[in-house]
Amino acid sequence: MPETYKSVGTYLNTVGTNTIYSGVGSGTAIVNSVNFSNVNSANGTTVTLEVVKGSTGYSIITNGSVPVTTTLQALDTPIVLEAGNTLRATPGATGYIHAFVSVLEIT
Repeated sequence: MPETYKSVGTYLNTVGTNTIYSGVGSGTAIVNSVNFSNVNSANGTTVTLEVVKGSTGYSIITNGSVPVTTTLQALDTPIVLEAGNTLRATPGATGYIHAFVSVLEIT
């Protein structure tokens, strides 16, 4: 089973849900870290992180506070995503949040 370390960065440019990691088609992904950085120097915001399994979203963080020019570390332990699972995030304001995901894919 090949193992591949990956990092994914994205800008949450819509207030709706944003897929920040689309998972693996077969195998398992171990998400080691998810960080949200507020790049706005004037306003704080919030972010919600969830794992989507099938059509159901399961909340990891709901309306987590990301103050001005700071970073929110969303995980305190790794989480496992099965094939077809995704991570998605919803920011409280558009144009404020960068997301960065570190993951080990086992396929």
